[in-house]
Amino acid sequence: MLGFIKALPILIILGGIAYGGHTWMVGKLEDRIEQQQMQIDVLNQQNVALQTAAVQNEQTIKSLEENAKKQAEQITSLSTSAAEWENQARDYMNIFANHNFTKLARLKPQMIEDRANNATREVFDSVEEDSRDTEALNEQDD
Repeated sequence: MLGFIKALPILIILGGIAYGGHTWMVGKLEDRIEQQQMQIDVLNQQNVALQTAAVQNEQTIKSLEENAKKQAEQITSLSTSAAEWENQARDYMNIFANHNFTKLARLKPQMIEDRANNATREVFDSVEEDSRDTEALNEQDD
């Protein structure tokens, strides 16, 4: 019993040191847990932001793909129209090459003037219609 009483102050000191060490270690670990929890919160917020950005990027990609398809269709349509107009121009040039319009214009000026005015009106109307179609498509893209 005497040995226990002599050892009691050492046991109390060792117990205090153990308690202090335990409290210090637990405090550090709790601080570390708190820091990691804050990091998890920040990373969760960043993850939400990235997911939102990914959704927006997917929508933008789909929109760009649709626009590219529309543009390809427009280019095809314009190429076809251009080929048709080139054929018409070639036909008209053949008409001019095969006829003496100066002589005909002197003999029948009103007939030539009416035909030229009608053909010019058709060309201008066609150009206006194509311009309206192109403008309408551009407004849809915006």
